[in-house]
Amino acid sequence: MPKHRVFRVIFLNSLFYFLCAYFILFFISRMSVAFSASAFNIPVRIYYDKIDYLVRSSDWASDSVTVVFGTGPLLCLILGLVLLIIFTKVATENGMLRILLIWLAILSIVSFLGEIAVGALMNQGFGYVIMYMFIMDTGKLVLTILGGILLFFSGVVLSRTLLFTANIYLTDIKGLEKTKFVIYQYVFPYLAGILLLQIIELPAISWFSTLVRLCGIIFLIPVLSRSANIQDIYFEEEIPEFKISWKAALSALAFLLIYRVLFGFGVKFAL
Repeated sequence: MPKHRVFRVIFLNSLFYFLCAYFILFFISRMSVAFSASAFNIPVRIYYDKIDYLVRSSDWASDSVTVVFGTGPLLCLILGLVLLIIFTKVATENGMLRILLIWLAILSIVSFLGEIAVGALMNQGFGYVIMYMFIMDTGKLVLTILGGILLFFSGVVLSRTLLFTANIYLTDIKGLEKTKFVIYQYVFPYLAGILLLQIIELPAISWFSTLVRLCGIIFLIPVLSRSANIQDIYFEEEIPEFKISWKAALSALAFLLIYRVLFGFGVKFAL
């Protein structure tokens, strides 16, 4: 297959798996909020762009705020670390599901650190936990900067690891081809994915969610900038057989419909 067609397939497969990973993480994080809220007898209605807490503001307490708004980000942190450990164990395999695995890990890290950085800045999401900890404006600014630094550092640390999914398509990855692979496997799918999410969420716009998603760019900057300087990687000598993953495409479409239609009307949880 000509190289230009290979990179088209790389982009499409990664985009499909990115969308699947985003929706899976969305369901997990929202379910964690619903269950944690139920511990305080707080019914919730979950939409794709927000969560309505069906309780009076005066009924909130420090414990309930900490648990309800802290559970989702904390779960993302734990999930991201576990998935990264799993990925390192299967990094040299050639299964395509590793693309889903690495996107889940990336999005979990971005969600956790992005919620800290943006939440501290906008006083939303995890920012409510920060508010109830009585952290002053200077402390919030420090948390925002720290979240951005940790995102950047995470990209630096994982730069080489992310290249191992290239063995699905290539027998080796050398020179500037490493940069091209990062662009088509991670940068373009991420940008196209968040743009698609913004479009399907119209006319609603959640600036908090938008900024958290954009935090992923901070993660990808060092991955892209360091790619050419990483040591060349050689895989199996056999030429891999691959194609567009239509199963991933159909799964992404199904998730998209559930996300926009079902969570457009809102799903109420009162456990």
